[in-house]
Amino acid sequence: MSESNNTRKSALQLRCEPIECVRIGFVGLGVRAKRAVHRMMHIEGCCITALCDLVEENIADAKSIITELGGKEPVAYSDSEGWKELCRQSDVDLVYICTDWASHADIAVYAMQCGKHAATEVPAATTVADCWRLAETAEETQRHCIMLENCCYDEFELCTLNMAQQGVFGEIIHAEGSYLHDLRERIATNDDGGRKWSNWQVEFMNSHNGNPYPTHGLGPVALAMGINRGDRMKSIVSCSSKPIGDSSLMGNMNSSIITTEKGHTIIVQNCMTLPRPYSRSFLVSGTEGFAQKYPVPSFAFAPDSDNVAMGEECAKLMQQYRHPFVEMYKQRGEALCGRRWIDYAMDSRLIHCLRSGLPLDMNVYDAALWSCLVELTDISASNGGAPVEIPDFTRGEWKEGCTLFVS
Repeated sequence: MSESNNTRKSALQLRCEPIECVRIGFVGLGVRAKRAVHRMMHIEGCCITALCDLVEENIADAKSIITELGGKEPVAYSDSEGWKELCRQSDVDLVYICTDWASHADIAVYAMQCGKHAATEVPAATTVADCWRLAETAEETQRHCIMLENCCYDEFELCTLNMAQQGVFGEIIHAEGSYLHDLRERIATNDDGGRKWSNWQVEFMNSHNGNPYPTHGLGPVALAMGINRGDRMKSIVSCSSKPIGDSSLMGNMNSSIITTEKGHTIIVQNCMTLPRPYSRSFLVSGTEGFAQKYPVPSFAFAPDSDNVAMGEECAKLMQQYRHPFVEMYKQRGEALCGRRWIDYAMDSRLIHCLRSGLPLDMNVYDAALWSCLVELTDISASNGGAPVEIPDFTRGEWKEGCTLFVS
C-alpha cells in the first residue's frame, strides 16, 4: 500500500470526464474477444481503433468483423511488446483485455498509467499483490478499471439484486455462488477452445491449488449482499479435494467459506473437471426470504418458507421485480448474441457510463476483492483449510456505502 488514507484519492465512486465516442483498443483476440469486437460494433458511441494479438490470424479475423460492419480498419500490433504500444496510442480511451489470466493485471496497470481506462476479463489478477497494484494504480491515475463479470447482468441475478435492494429478503445472512462446469474436454486441448497460442489454463492449474476462477458465482452475490458497500469480506477458509492428475496441484473440487465483517457467510465452490451439470449455485438466504437459481429458479418467503415459488409463480415474481437493465438490454442483446445477451448488457453499460461520466457498475475494488481469492484460496487449501484474512482494498470506505448501478 503506497499511500496513506490522508493523501490517497479514492476510486470507489470515480467519475471521469465524459467521452463522446469511446475509442477502444483490444489486447488479445481469441474467441471471447472476437465476440466482444462484434458486440462493440453494434453499440452506439464507441469505435475500435487498435488491435493486438500474437497470432496474425486472430488480428485478421477481428479486422474482418470490423470492416464488414462498416468500421475503419484499426491499427494492429502483433509483437510481444505490442500491447504497450497500443496502450500508448493517442486515439485509445479504453483498453479491453482478453489475454491469459496471469497477464491481466500487468496490462491493466500499464493502460491506466498511460491515461486509459481498463476493462479486463476475469479474474482481474491472480495474486494479492497484483490486486493491490490495480487498486492503487486506479487511485493514483484516477482511471477506471472494471472486471468484465458478465454474470452480474444475468436476469435472475439482477432480479434478486433488485429484490435485495428493496428489502424483500430482509437481512441477507448467507449466500452461495460457484462455478461448476464440466470443461474437461475444452481445457485439455487447444483446438476445442479456439486457442491458437497456448493452453495457459492447464499450465496454471498444474501449479496452483484453491479456486482459480471464483468471480462468476461470487460477483452477483457480493453485489446483493452489499459487499464493499456497507459490508466487507473479512476471512476465508478453503479446502480442496485430491489433485486433478499426477502433475497437478489443484483439486477437482474446491470449497471455500467466507465470513464478512457483519458476520454473514458466503460459500464459493469451483469444479471444472468432474462430469456434473453446469451451475453457479446462485443462492441468497435472508431473515425474510430466500432465492435460488440452480437447479430450478425458486423463491420462498416468511412466514411459510415451505411454500416455494417455482415455475409460473417464480416467473410472476421475476416480472414484478424485473430489473431495468433487463428491459433495456435483453431484447436487443438476444437478437445480437442469443443466450450471451448478458455480455451485450455488460458492454453497453460500460460504454454508457464512460460516455456519461458516471461511476462504473463495478469498480476496481470489486475487481481486486473478488480476484484476490485466487491466491487466498490457494494459501488456505494448501495449509489444511487454515483461516486467511482478506484485505480491505477500500481501506475502510466500505463502511460509508455507495450507490450501485448509477444511471
